[in-house]
Amino acid sequence: MNEDTARLSLKIERLEALLAVTKAMVTQHDLDKLLDIIAHEAANIVGAERASIFLVTSDRRALTSKIAIGMEETGLAFSIDAGIAGYVARTGEVIVSDDPYGDERFNPRIDEETGFKTFNLATVPMYGTDEKKPGPLGVFEVLNKKDGDFSEEDLEILLALSGQAAVAIENARLLAELRLAQDKLDRENTRLRQRFLKEYAFENIIGIAPAMTELLSLASRVAESTANILITGESGTGKDLLARAIHGRSPRAEGPFVALNCAALPESLLEAELFGIEKGVATGVEERDGKIAQAAGGTLFLDEIGDMSLATQSKVLRVLQEREFTRVGGSETVRVDIRVIAATNKDLKAEIEAERFREDLFYRLDVVELCLPSLRERREDIPLLAEHFLEVYRLKSEKDIKGMSQEAHDVLVSYTWPGNVRELQNEIERAVALAKPGETIGQEILSEKVRAAAPSPLRPMADAVRALETGLIARALKESEGNKAAAAKLLGLSREGLRKKMARYEIKL
Repeated sequence: MNEDTARLSLKIERLEALLAVTKAMVTQHDLDKLLDIIAHEAANIVGAERASIFLVTSDRRALTSKIAIGMEETGLAFSIDAGIAGYVARTGEVIVSDDPYGDERFNPRIDEETGFKTFNLATVPMYGTDEKKPGPLGVFEVLNKKDGDFSEEDLEILLALSGQAAVAIENARLLAELRLAQDKLDRENTRLRQRFLKEYAFENIIGIAPAMTELLSLASRVAESTANILITGESGTGKDLLARAIHGRSPRAEGPFVALNCAALPESLLEAELFGIEKGVATGVEERDGKIAQAAGGTLFLDEIGDMSLATQSKVLRVLQEREFTRVGGSETVRVDIRVIAATNKDLKAEIEAERFREDLFYRLDVVELCLPSLRERREDIPLLAEHFLEVYRLKSEKDIKGMSQEAHDVLVSYTWPGNVRELQNEIERAVALAKPGETIGQEILSEKVRAAAPSPLRPMADAVRALETGLIARALKESEGNKAAAAKLLGLSREGLRKKMARYEIKL
């Protein structure tokens, strides 16, 4: 009966040891401290003088001691080909020895270095859960049982504890990898944020024209508020650039800037992209956040909002009024904290009159309106912008372009630029692509449509009058279908006066 009681007591002690280790794994995140607890429990429960945990190096050529209970040396390292610990690490076998010095696999060098005498030992492998990694990730070894030799029960507890240690080691390594990855992401995010703030700063927006400087001054002031902003202007005027500059100057600069072009997607896809979608809405559809959720704590930029359907407009209005939304296919209300900057090239008041845009949404967006001038309204900025784009594409193409001639500048300034800054950018990119290394970009390299706007050179007045009158007469004759009397009447001339001019300019029907 006493023997049964002793066995039961031993089992209870061992279960308590496993429980202590399990609790430690939940509460202790320091790997060294956790392995120290495991090794101590192992030494205590089997009655060993020493307990060591050895880890296999990444190249699987050596073992290093991670934890050594009962000895001061914890930095031991030796070849995986040496000793019983090395043998277990290579083969995965369990070794129990009552006469280590009689075992040819035993390495006495460690005893010599530590001044410790090994009388018996038990060594078990530690296997991780990653099947792709060959062999044990380390070994668990106990030395010199204080009362007799190591038993089968001792091996059972050692194997159980080695499994716990292996899980702890794997978790610690995964956590370390995650921290490294997170640190890398944090550094990259910081770098990108700094680059964003620098690249899209107000100071980098080119403009000396009064219309532009006044706009930038106003935009800079309202950027520091929390007010929603509506940016208007023709296509290609730089609404996206201005929105990013406002975000970078705002209290939300550390948060995300998320942009969505409302004209680029059909209504069904636009709502999913904007509000997100629940899993299972359609076959193969997974849950994902929309642009609104992604912009939490930052700025949501809705470009071309004038192209948004009335149905979607009503849902955006809810976001602006209540700061909440529901995913497509979902029923749960999601709260969100965002600032909205909207942009359009349309006259939203006219769209309201035509019942294509909600008036209540307009006034929610139009807290502050910033109207970007067209490029033809800021012609003094054209040479500056042209030189800026020239430098951008010169560096990108690695061409040694000397610059741009004054004649080319004059032609660029004369053109009306219906596509605004974006069209100018494309024109300069084209010119750089066509230019030869080492040359200066002249007006002849510019596209035909741009050159056609070039101012005509001065010529003698007689030639100019001749060209003007010839053109007018030809047009009048065309409109009157060759009837000279009718053409003369259109021109305010007598029939004889028209005949003389036709003779002078040698105009024949």
